[in-house]
Amino acid sequence: MPVGESSEMGIIGAGRVGSALALALAERGKNVAAVASRRDNTARALARRIPGAAALSPAEVASRCDWVFLTVPDAVVPCLAGEIAWRAGQVVVHTSGALDLAALELATRRDALPGGFHPLRAFASGECGPSPFSGVTVGVAGPPPLSARLCALAADLGARSLRLDGADRALYHAAAVLASGLGVGLLVAARRVWTLAGLPEAEARSALAPLLAGAAANAETQPLERALSGPFRRGEPDTVERHLAKLAQAPDLAALYRALGAQLLTLELGLAPEVLERLRRVLGG
Repeated sequence: MPVGESSEMGIIGAGRVGSALALALAERGKNVAAVASRRDNTARALARRIPGAAALSPAEVASRCDWVFLTVPDAVVPCLAGEIAWRAGQVVVHTSGALDLAALELATRRDALPGGFHPLRAFASGECGPSPFSGVTVGVAGPPPLSARLCALAADLGARSLRLDGADRALYHAAAVLASGLGVGLLVAARRVWTLAGLPEAEARSALAPLLAGAAANAETQPLERALSGPFRRGEPDTVERHLAKLAQAPDLAALYRALGAQLLTLELGLAPEVLERLRRVLGG
């Protein structure tokens, strides 16, 4: 069934992704008719923000809607695919990055159309800003007629689409986790180094997070070589050596610094060969 104002859409799962998707769809004129959540109050709160939407059970959402998005934890997707009485031709789409369409096998046995729609974006809790999908890449999967419709839906939301057919989903998702969740892990490590320097831990996040945000913003608009700043970009092995000398008191942080620094040296930084070689030696490679 094509995406249009007459297609009733349902969201099962009213967490960060489900809420952002439901509100974005409604903002773009899609008929979001029903939402469900394991917490009834969460579903009701989301439904109140969408004109005409009702807070229902998962089974009722599936019974009412032509398109159903499963915005739930990965482990729950196969359970819902098997528990709900899907209809032939009904569109069932999960938003998992790690799962392929096999997770919806029990829905396809009832002749439902399985799809994947994974936004490569970390949504904030309670986010309700304008166009949260604008400029985002959405990983799309599904049989050809449906995947084309999902690409069109991504475009309607202001997003780019990326077909995941044939991609290794575990590695695709690992790349996303490295760029997102483990980016927060970098801030955890940076906060530890900050406190080792004798600075107050309470100030670490507000001081360091803008650095990560600025690097990410640069990387979005420029080649990685140009987005990079700091001693590796400038070719300053003495600075890197001083860092590692001080980090010797925390070997795991020193190892992380070395590993990430080695990745930076795979970029075309335009450094003189002798500078590049010395940086490699300082990193221990």
